[in-house]
Amino acid sequence: MTKISNPQQDLEKYLRQIRSYQDELHQIGFILTGSITKRYVRCSTPGCKCQTDPKALHGPYYEWTRKVQGKTVTVRLKEDKAKLLMEWIENKQRFYTIVSKIERITLEAVDIIRF
Repeated sequence: MTKISNPQQDLEKYLRQIRSYQDELHQIGFILTGSITKRYVRCSTPGCKCQTDPKALHGPYYEWTRKVQGKTVTVRLKEDKAKLLMEWIENKQRFYTIVSKIERITLEAVDIIRF
């Protein structure tokens, strides 16, 4: 026996899923663009140990890099601030993942109402 689909019930099911994703979006918090890098560098001081010993490089230095009006901007950060900004950058990816799921559900809903 074939089950007959009820479009209204199907749409309600999709709305419940979307509301669940909206709840996840509500939990995200700050969203930030860019990347955080951890760098070790050689200085230009003659005779400094970093010039000859790769294990004696200075750092780590944390940098946040992003585009501002088409130009790359880099800001040096303390480690604790870098970790915080990393979370905000990861939040952006979570945001887009959730929005993609909502869009997929919406496309499925379109198929229900098209026919």
